Amino acid sequence: MMAAHQPRFVCHTIIGAALCTMLGFAQSGPVPIQPLRKLPSERLSVNPGFRDWSPATVAGTTILAGNRTGRGGLFAIDMVSGKVKWTYRPAFSNGTASVSTPPAVSGDVVITPFAAAYPGAVVAVSLATGKELWRGPDPVQNAGVAIHADLAYVLAKTGHFYALDVLTGRERWKVAFGTNRAACVSRPIVRDGSIYLTGTADATPGDPERPAGYYLFALDARNGQERWRYRATAPYEPAGVCLSQPVVTADTIFAVGGSRLYAVQRAGGRDRWQPVEIRRPVEGQVRPVEVHGLVDAGSVLIGITSGFLIAFEMDSGRTSWEIAGQYSDTWPAMAIAGNVLYFQGSPGVRPAPAPGGTLYALDLDSHRILWSFSRQTAEPNWPFGFVTPVDGGLWVSSYQALLKLE
Repeated sequence: MMAAHQPRFVCHTIIGAALCTMLGFAQSGPVPIQPLRKLPSERLSVNPGFRDWSPATVAGTTILAGNRTGRGGLFAIDMVSGKVKWTYRPAFSNGTASVSTPPAVSGDVVITPFAAAYPGAVVAVSLATGKELWRGPDPVQNAGVAIHADLAYVLAKTGHFYALDVLTGRERWKVAFGTNRAACVSRPIVRDGSIYLTGTADATPGDPERPAGYYLFALDARNGQERWRYRATAPYEPAGVCLSQPVVTADTIFAVGGSRLYAVQRAGGRDRWQPVEIRRPVEGQVRPVEVHGLVDAGSVLIGITSGFLIAFEMDSGRTSWEIAGQYSDTWPAMAIAGNVLYFQGSPGVRPAPAPGGTLYALDLDSHRILWSFSRQTAEPNWPFGFVTPVDGGLWVSSYQALLKLE
């Protein structure tokens, strides 16, 4: 890996994945919001004419989200009236670019990766008008943008990780990652002057401890210099494990890969505890299972498998509690507000109906289900997509609609 172009000093921000906020992905320590504890009703329904929504970002009284499939676009919606304020559709992709991650916002600038087979681009538009401000490199599929002070970070199809000036899109520096295999889903997180992201690297000549493969990297947010790299290993994974769904806390990065839960110390990039293999009954046999939708619930981490909602202890990775059922590991619709967990599935139901199409709220203190919500859709039991908590309510995507529940 190499870095070039020295930027200005970068100050502290918090960016992560549990709650979409003004700064993109809120990881830990977001502004507290009032959870929705009563059975909700559908207050607003927004339908600009497509089926599938990206995760959303809240900026003041505006919610921003894009189209994941079909003809891509970015939409700014008034959260009070539900009216579309403006629409941005990329002209550079022949209508094939889509949005799959939350837009990132800094002041009046909204930055969104539009991914396509070719060409795609990172695009900055005005929050007030939707007018294009600048266009950047072609991002990898499902790449996220992180904003830290005056820089925006994103991984491109060329294998380069870019730091771009938020206002102009000018390259400040870039880091070359390996391009010898399919990239991990790259959604960088910035904390305390460090960037954490998954990526690939070529083998380091003369260093058997650094073979080619997948790594979790820590970079200096000011200049891209590598601080450390962590290689997750597992049986029958010669290239290492692609870690996903990272959760960053004050001292640890938690992530899942394959059927294992990992905990990596932020200081030095070493295991906090040995990776824990997740095994559960599947079709009458106990087998390794993949965990999805990992979120930070304060004292525990919570994720979903196809048969269990599981809470893991942060100090050991052991199971704290679990609820059997049938769940959508493709669309878990996981989010947390206060002491309430929102998720999708059929908890505790035997035999269970199809796992999509019902959203639940769980009290994290008592583990009691507070409510369940479903709606009729043109395709029956269509799963909810992404959940964005706001004070006393939720924005959630459904079939051909972005809904406000209160």
